Amino acid sequence: MKINNKIITWLNISMIVLLLMIIIGGTTRLTDSGLSMVSWKPITGIFPPIGLEEWQNSFNDYKSFPEYKIINYNISLSEYKSIYYWEYLHRLLGRIIGLLFLIPFLYFLYKGFLNKQLIKKLLIVFFMGGFQGFLGWYMVKSGLVDIPHVSHYRLAIHLSLAFFILSYIYKLKLSLLVTKLSKDYNYKYYDRLISIIIGMLFIQIVYGAFNAGLKTVNTINTFPFYNGSILPVSNISLDSFWLFFFENHYGVQIIHRFLGLMIMGLIMFFSYKSNMSNSRIKLESQYLIVLILFQCMVGILTLISDASFVFALLHQFLAILTILFTIKIKHKLRYEK
Repeated sequence: MKINNKIITWLNISMIVLLLMIIIGGTTRLTDSGLSMVSWKPITGIFPPIGLEEWQNSFNDYKSFPEYKIINYNISLSEYKSIYYWEYLHRLLGRIIGLLFLIPFLYFLYKGFLNKQLIKKLLIVFFMGGFQGFLGWYMVKSGLVDIPHVSHYRLAIHLSLAFFILSYIYKLKLSLLVTKLSKDYNYKYYDRLISIIIGMLFIQIVYGAFNAGLKTVNTINTFPFYNGSILPVSNISLDSFWLFFFENHYGVQIIHRFLGLMIMGLIMFFSYKSNMSNSRIKLESQYLIVLILFQCMVGILTLISDASFVFALLHQFLAILTILFTIKIKHKLRYEK
């Protein structure tokens, strides 16, 4: 096996574990487990409580925080363990990802298999991963003060960075696999268009996090109308007009729905126009159309099912695939094997 293939394998494994990390993060949120660990111990926190005494001490610590006092005041120790383990698994996997990245990186560096440009890019990944760990605790901390819910702004930053790290690694992998420069016909036009789509997808991820953090499905869970209204104009206040689209349940859902329709339309337009002039990305664009249609359908099912566990996780998984496919298309427009 060539060393380049070993690096590709390493990046593939890193991406798979990151994807799993995002899914477990979604599971933690859906099971309301994120606030079960009330302290951040990056080193000593690698082991869960052992024995009845340690579990009872951990449970007593949890009881002094708002989530227990306001929401979970009647849960038992065994029920506490069930939510604790989801958050523990999420944090443990974060540590594993750090080691999974650092150890191979040091090995390849020692062997001299990495050039300067690749070293810089990999260091960026490593530092983004470390910052992501800090953001995770910063997000959790927002729900340990007065209100037992994490800030939807911090949740959006945390989730967006996870998507960005995964996308960055995938782009790095593509740059190692596909290096022959051969721009597609009318490259600048199509590159600008797919870049707009990628940008809109990341904005959509932010609003997906806003919906999850605010739990807007508890207020609006009907489609295509908003609890009987075509547009909830009566919920708009001129005094807080801009906050309506960032903090109001109706406003956040409006943006998320309309962005989804705009992205779907742009992807179809892009695929049609690009394949009229060149068939290089025909297969990828067809997959992308199927993905975005399926994603919209699952999004609707997530809404009307009150964020069903299966639909919500599938919606998040499809968002990951959609982002990665658009990145692949953007790269393939400029490079080919």
